[in-house]
Amino acid sequence: MSVFLQSVLAVFAAVGFYTVLHTVYEIVSARLLRLHGSAELTLYGDGCDAVSEHLIRAALRVRRQYFSGLLITFVEIGSGQGQNIAKHMAARQDITYLE
Repeated sequence: MSVFLQSVLAVFAAVGFYTVLHTVYEIVSARLLRLHGSAELTLYGDGCDAVSEHLIRAALRVRRQYFSGLLITFVEIGSGQGQNIAKHMAARQDITYLE
């Protein structure tokens, strides 16, 4: 077998080994966090901005899939005037909203 082919196989083996270790680490750390503690996520943004809505939806997805006890706090850093999507979503989804 040529040196080049051996090098390519070694790289694939290293990447595969890293992937397995990383996956095991994620599973163990997520399980320990669920069993032994709680997590809190604080989001900062303008509640009238569409980006804030996307942030809240992503945080809700994380809470639903990984951390059922995740406490989400949204801190309003904008004016809060107008159609405040974040405030409305926070009221419906058990998210603490701070102005």
